[in-house]
Amino acid sequence: MTDTPLNIPQSLQELPPRWAHFCLHVEKFITDDLHVDLTQRCVVTGFSGGVDSTALLLVLHYLAQKNHGRIVAVHLNHNLRDEAKDDARWVQSLCDTMGIECVIESKDIKALAQDGVGIEEAGRNARYELFQNALSEKSADYIAVGHHLDDLCEDVLMRLTRGTGWPGLSGMSGFDPARNLIRPFLLTSKATLIEFLTDIGLKWREDASNADSAWMRNRIRNDILPLFLKENPNFPESIARLWKLGKIEKHYWKNQTGNLTDTLSNNILHEAHQALRLRLYKTSLDRLGEGQALADTLFRLDKAWQEKRIGSTFQFPGKKTATIIATGVVFSSIH
Repeated sequence: MTDTPLNIPQSLQELPPRWAHFCLHVEKFITDDLHVDLTQRCVVTGFSGGVDSTALLLVLHYLAQKNHGRIVAVHLNHNLRDEAKDDARWVQSLCDTMGIECVIESKDIKALAQDGVGIEEAGRNARYELFQNALSEKSADYIAVGHHLDDLCEDVLMRLTRGTGWPGLSGMSGFDPARNLIRPFLLTSKATLIEFLTDIGLKWREDASNADSAWMRNRIRNDILPLFLKENPNFPESIARLWKLGKIEKHYWKNQTGNLTDTLSNNILHEAHQALRLRLYKTSLDRLGEGQALADTLFRLDKAWQEKRIGSTFQFPGKKTATIIATGVVFSSIH
């Protein structure tokens, strides 16, 4: 069962001028904002068959031709919906039509969702494990996923709900060097992706589970985000600016908190503004491994340091501690 047309544009040159410029705009975002060069690179592209991943597949395919690179489409059948096998066949058909290498695997996500791991998390873990395996097996340089501006809006609202601080509140990263992962559409609206595929005559697969209010992201998408858009139709543009500011500040704080050891000396802390001290505490704790440093505990730690409460110890998630000593603050993890 397929419904993929055979007359899909095969290159940038075959695209209508507007959409050729769109592809080049995406390339500029990848180059200028994500600082990633696609020249002669291989990109593993997550391809569910939805509107965002389908548009991503085509754009990266066109750019790969321009830049003498290649892409590898990767699809995971989660076996959660009756139509999942049809999705996989559609994915393979489109890749065959475009001459794109395609990797398709199947996992029983329900079976993987156990011991406190929900279905959504199990599916995400399985997808990214597959992406990483493909990255290695195909000697690829990057993994690309189709998160777009609407997803960024949802992500910011989810982080706000969870109490995330700044600059983490600005949303997901466009480039994650630790995973070689890029998000080329992060500042592109879903409406633009829909218009792109519609104009070139390509349909996509719809996932009915996106309407399931059991998932927090769907509740944000279907119930909360529309309220923000009603109050401020330019909310996505505001989030895009917030993301750019957050990116700048993350880079700033990274430079300010580099080259730390397990002990912060009083000399460093006395010279630092409270904003910098809090960043230094958090970075020192993050270096010790997983576990989010809670803001309230960081405030208590800083107050105790100011009051010179030598010997005071503060516990943080991930079995990490911060202890005030005569010469400063020492950080350690309990194994």
